[in-house]
Amino acid sequence: MALGDLVVDETGQVTAVRVLSSDAAGTKLEVDLQSSGTIRGVAENTLWTYTQTTRSDGSIYGQGQGVMTTQDGDVIHLIGHGSGQAPAPGGATKWSVMIHPHSTSAKYADLNSIGLVGNYDVAADGSTVFKALEWK
Repeated sequence: MALGDLVVDETGQVTAVRVLSSDAAGTKLEVDLQSSGTIRGVAENTLWTYTQTTRSDGSIYGQGQGVMTTQDGDVIHLIGHGSGQAPAPGGATKWSVMIHPHSTSAKYADLNSIGLVGNYDVAADGSTVFKALEWK
């Protein structure tokens, strides 16, 4: 296993959070996110909706779907999942994530058979930073 080049570099903002459930097993939230940045140096905008479950031990698991649109009009569909640790009050949530992209665009067709791995950080104010590398 080897990691390749930086593929996605973006910043964003959480735009909505909704409680789906909360019980002894943990709290499950639905999160909406808007971000922008670059994919292979091309400007893009991304929308995500994901769920995250904070478990009783403080670990977090999340999964979701997104859609990325490049400045050239290419569309890349995203499925992702990740794990992290619940932050201290006022702290950032740091995620380790795996993203599975898919596109019908010839320019991004090679993404259909690779994974992207990266770090996805969410600050207490809802601002986000995401960087993903190709997993070869």
